[in-house]
Amino acid sequence: MLTLQQVKEVLESNKGKWLKGTHQGNDGNQGNTLEALLGVAENNLQLPDLGVIELKSQKNETGSFITLFHKEPLPSASVPKIIKSLGWKHQKAGTKYGYDEMRFSSTTYGHKYTNRGFRIELTEDKINFVYNPNFVKRDAKDLSKTYNNLGEWMDDVNKRTLHYQNVMPTYWIRAEFEKICIAKLDNTLMCYCDTKQVDGEHYYKFTDAIIYSKFKSENLEKLFLKGAIVMDFDARTNHNHGVKLRVKKNNLSDLFEITEKVF
Repeated sequence: MLTLQQVKEVLESNKGKWLKGTHQGNDGNQGNTLEALLGVAENNLQLPDLGVIELKSQKNETGSFITLFHKEPLPSASVPKIIKSLGWKHQKAGTKYGYDEMRFSSTTYGHKYTNRGFRIELTEDKINFVYNPNFVKRDAKDLSKTYNNLGEWMDDVNKRTLHYQNVMPTYWIRAEFEKICIAKLDNTLMCYCDTKQVDGEHYYKFTDAIIYSKFKSENLEKLFLKGAIVMDFDARTNHNHGVKLRVKKNNLSDLFEITEKVF
């Protein structure tokens, strides 16, 4: 079992080195490469001086948001109902997928409504994913290209057999959600890397490593309300990519009492 000091030494000794990806073709290849570097089979690293460490990695060229974990809303099996009541026809329906394949995606904030009228609202006991048709920007372009504008999408939604009023809002129990945050994120080792491709194979160079400790549940609401944390939906009829809690890279440290830079 590695100690924290040994983990630091391993990372330090490989800083600036290009490492060949261990799982070529895998979207999480850089994470698999990090796990192999530290000699762990899963993304949990057991240290005698810190306990369980959650390993996370992020490509430097990736967008500003970091995925913290996946958590489906309640009631159970809500996402398929959201797709049916509020989704739109998948762009590859009838070609790659079945003709009736639908999609739903939403990067959803707590400080404003999306163009489609979605928002995260926090109460004392719940984190709610809500839809308010009064905030739909009817003249906005429909980026899914299914409709000419979001007004047409909204009109279609209102005519569906499974009506959104029987589905929304969906939610997470706030106390349970905060417990999951602590269980999954308290003691997180985040490694950032550059990437390159040589002869079709991916290589990674780890440039920064930071350990975050003592998760601050009280800052969740603050970050939701400033747009620094989002709930990200991405699903289609026959596959749910999972609902992700994501935080802006520059605000990750706001969720923890202790931030220790390894290199």
